[in-house]
This record gives sequence, C-alpha cells and structure tokens, in this order.
Amino acid sequence: MKHPNVVGTPHLPLTVLSTYIAVTWALAWLAASPVVFTDAADRGEQPLQTYYNLVMLTPLIGAIVAYLVERRHVRARRREATDSTDGVHVPTKPQPLVDALGITPLRPLGRLIGWSVLSLMLLFAFSVAALGVGALLGVYPLDPSLPIFVRELETRLGHDATEFIAPGLAVEIGQIFLGALVLVFIHAAQEMGWRGYLFPRLQVRWGPGWAVLITGIASGLWYAPLLYLGFFYNLGNIFESLALMIGYSIVIGGVLAWLRTRSGSIWPAAFGQSMITSAAVLHFWFAAEGVTVDLRAATLQGWSGWILPAILLGILLIMSRKAFAPAR
Repeated sequence: MKHPNVVGTPHLPLTVLSTYIAVTWALAWLAASPVVFTDAADRGEQPLQTYYNLVMLTPLIGAIVAYLVERRHVRARRREATDSTDGVHVPTKPQPLVDALGITPLRPLGRLIGWSVLSLMLLFAFSVAALGVGALLGVYPLDPSLPIFVRELETRLGHDATEFIAPGLAVEIGQIFLGALVLVFIHAAQEMGWRGYLFPRLQVRWGPGWAVLITGIASGLWYAPLLYLGFFYNLGNIFESLALMIGYSIVIGGVLAWLRTRSGSIWPAAFGQSMITSAAVLHFWFAAEGVTVDLRAATLQGWSGWILPAILLGILLIMSRKAFAPAR
C-alpha cells in the first residue's frame, strides 16, 4: 500500500537501511562492553547509569552514519539520471540532516506544542491505566491506600500524613511531568534514530504497518546489551527479556511512531519516551507493601500494560492512510 510521507524522505535501498541498524546495534554493544565484560559480582561498582546514557546515544550516531551513506546514494542516483538520456526521473536532493533526523520542522509551533502535550498526557495515562489493567488481571498487587507513598510522605513531613495525601500526590505528579521535560534530551537522541530516521524510510518502502513491525523488532533487539546487564526486566534469561522488549517496542514504539508522523518531528515521541521513564515510579507507590512486582506481566513494560496501547495502535493501523499521513 502506498502511503504519503514526509516531503523529501527518499526511497532507499535495503543496504542503506541495514547500515543504520547494523551500526546502531554494534555501537550499543561497544558502549556497554566495559560492563558486559566485567564479572557480574563487580558490576555494582560500575557507573551503570553512565553506560546506559551512552547506549541511548547510539541511535543518533547510527543515524548520522546512515545519513552520510544516504547522501552518497542520492547524489549518485542524481548523477546517473542527469547523465541519462532516457528520461529517468531525477531524485530529489538529499534532506538536510536536521530534517532527516526529525529534529525539524519546529513550525507551526502550535502544532508541535499540541502534539507534545498530547504525548505527555497520553503516555502518563497509559502508565496509570497499566496498573489498573494489571490489577484486574491479577498480575499487579494494587493497594489504593498507597502504603509505600504514605510512608515516604510521612518520613519527609515528620508526622502523620493522612491529611496531606492528596496534595502530596499532586506535587509528586507535577514532579513526574517536570522530570519528563528534563529527560527529553536523552530520549531525543534515541528517537532521532528509530523514529526520526528509520521509521519514515521504512514507511516509504512498505507502509506504516510493516514500518511499525520492523522498527519495533530492530529497536527491541538494540536493547540487548542493557537487558544482558539486568536493566528493565532484571531476568537471568536474556532471550525471555528480548522477547518482552520486542513486544514492548512494537506496541509502544508504534504509538510513538504515530506521534512522530502526525506532528512532523521527533519531539512529541521523545516527550512520550521521557514520560514513560519519569512515570515508572507510579508502580512503587500503588503497590502493596512487601510484594515484588513482576515487570514481565505488570506495568507498562509488562504484557498487561500493552493491552490499551495495542488497541489504540490497532485502530491507528486500520485507519493508517489518515492516521499515519504526515503533517504538512
């Protein structure tokens, strides 16, 4: 199915697209290698957050490398068409780097702000709803009395917090949104690669359905070194962790791809990613005290948390010609 796409997004051969994926995967393992090759008993002494942040930068670097390959390809095609006498259509000139990565356009500003606010609200809503869905399915130990949150609030206040639960919760939710704003630049580097560079080019070739699927699988596998180190699911079985992350990346990544496409830039998707990270604290507050939350099944990163986003994504894909029509 043919789909319109961002103006100037080229129809690229698989060699260019695979260059992006291969370089990004390789850089992720390279960035995490100092910890990967450290004995498991000694990893706690390593600055794990620093290595995590380095891995988050690799999609941006991979996209820049692929962009340089893409420029050579487009220019070579242009020269071939210029030299030809058989009426071959001359390809458009290469996109500017900021357009290729989805950093721009930033105008109209109202559209960018509107989609960014929608992204923050939508992913916050999904994060909260995931706890309710998990509780209904019996995989999340929901306790509406918020015992952990109340205990932490009493520690900060130094006295009984019964009368201050509602305002305390409002302040903490405000901090979640503030945290999402602060974290956006770390996640923007990730989005510049997967949904800024790769997704629109896959959509040009195969339409949004296949683009969502391929981007989700590729980005899920990209998490492999972090999963190996125990991030996200903290499982001993790397293959189970990878399967879960691929499912998460297809569903949540598909919603982020919609936000990126309709807004015209990566910023709403980046805000969505940062909200997911910032709102992760919710599953501690609403959990019963003394019960371990199984992240494979519960919260937004577990299978029960994918249900509502998957329903939205399914509707968007059914209406793909309109839902994934790029902003003009």
